[in-house]
Amino acid sequence: MARARDHRFIAAAAVTAVVAAALVGVGGARRARADDDGETRSQWALAQVGAPQAWARTTGAGVRIGVIDTGVDIAHEDLAGKVVAATGCIGAAGVAARCSGSGQDDNGHGTHVAGIVAAVRGNGVGITGIAPDADLVVAKVVTASGAATVADVVAGIKWVVDHGARVVNLSLDSPAMTFAGVRADAIQEGLDYAWSRGAIPVLSAGSPRRLGIGLGSRSDRDLNAVVAGATGADGRMVATSPPTGNARLAVLAPGGSGGADRATDVLSTFWEAGRHDAYEARGGTSASAAYVSGALALLLAEGYNSLGAVERLLSSADGTVPCGEGSPDCYGRIDVAAATAGPVHQSSR
Repeated sequence: MARARDHRFIAAAAVTAVVAAALVGVGGARRARADDDGETRSQWALAQVGAPQAWARTTGAGVRIGVIDTGVDIAHEDLAGKVVAATGCIGAAGVAARCSGSGQDDNGHGTHVAGIVAAVRGNGVGITGIAPDADLVVAKVVTASGAATVADVVAGIKWVVDHGARVVNLSLDSPAMTFAGVRADAIQEGLDYAWSRGAIPVLSAGSPRRLGIGLGSRSDRDLNAVVAGATGADGRMVATSPPTGNARLAVLAPGGSGGADRATDVLSTFWEAGRHDAYEARGGTSASAAYVSGALALLLAEGYNSLGAVERLLSSADGTVPCGEGSPDCYGRIDVAAATAGPVHQSSR
């Protein structure tokens, strides 16, 4: 990396809070055509970060990505066979051993995230994930109405890591999310659990930075997680994206603005009661975190160790794309074509 990095592990306690995981933006229900699989018009984000070029070297095969969210529609046509382990952690109170159930989505948000990460490529339907051959490990921690406790989020992180996740996606930010009065170290126990075991947590910008969480004597630099801000279809950071704060591991990735123009948001798989094999376009940093998670999976599958993958993703980011005010240490927009080019160099730290 260009900058010196402090990779010490920070101990923290879990604190209970209520969150809502409704994705930023206006959703547009649609059934994808068979020729939409990988179509540039509906998947501008893949071209923006150079995913088609990266696939010549790596597709994420063999890497498990944890999805901590509302669950995943396991029967979705574009996620067939992708979920290798799933559970529910609602009510687990921070204890992974108490997680149980199917992990089936009953909200839609988690399925949208899952498709961005790893939807099947080349099956003639729907969309393509950025890491189309990666596997998913799912922990449902958010209810159908969008409520969750921080303790359950921590339990979910631990569960997916214990079940082989090497990347842990935490797309838990939207204007509706309220961590009011909860300190930033609320989920740090889970982040540190993952990090110390070689798994990489990925947070959507705004959780915790934008939500008024008291940081106490710590700063965002203590977070053992990659923080993702959002770019739009024009490749620039969108005005609606929260800053990445002082996070030492921060990048931008496609997310869309969550506005009325659904064509500039992110099309992905979706779940909704009464619909089968649904797709919707939505936008926000939840989508950005999913793209970052998939990008890290591409590097891990290429042979990087965990820290090496983080360093490579950040050091190869397009620094000509400004991250905006409030993001002093952000590296720019991810570029997986550049990240996967050249020989693999491991981090010794």
